[in-house]
Amino acid sequence: MFKVHKQADDILRPPFDVRQYDFICAGSGLRAHLPYNEVLNMLRGFRTGMDPRITLRFRDETIPYISEPIPEIPPQRDPKHDHHKMILGPDSPKLIVFITYAGYEYGPKEAEPAVQLLALEMEHVGFQFIGKYCCPGKYLDDPTPRTFHGDIRDRPNEKDLLRAEHLIEEKPEEIADRSA
Repeated sequence: MFKVHKQADDILRPPFDVRQYDFICAGSGLRAHLPYNEVLNMLRGFRTGMDPRITLRFRDETIPYISEPIPEIPPQRDPKHDHHKMILGPDSPKLIVFITYAGYEYGPKEAEPAVQLLALEMEHVGFQFIGKYCCPGKYLDDPTPRTFHGDIRDRPNEKDLLRAEHLIEEKPEEIADRSA
């Protein structure tokens, strides 16, 4: 397990390469209905194979808490010519996405954009999206009784974690049974 922090090493030089795995779980909490930027930026580095700030620069964006100079685009890589149709198959590595969310107004529906975005980012790396798990997660230290889920100060709780564990065990077995 690796927790991404708002620091250069986590985003620019994570201590692993997701492309070396045949099964991963990628997850995030939500900020404005989207995964945390630090998680997206780290994953985009795997997708592009370069510093994610290079791509952000094309949109006049940056990662403000990283002060290292932004490298130039490697001469052998022109992002405008890197696109091609991608087809994921039974031998593709597999992905499960986890999201914790407050869901005050609409509940689980509020997590869907984040699930889709994380899945899409990892599909670009070659992972086949096989499942998701979304559960409420504490946002404020306030019981919030009039919200969709009510008091979520203790979430995710033991029951939520057992459901997530079951999904992690179930999905790879399901895929293995289809191959046999």
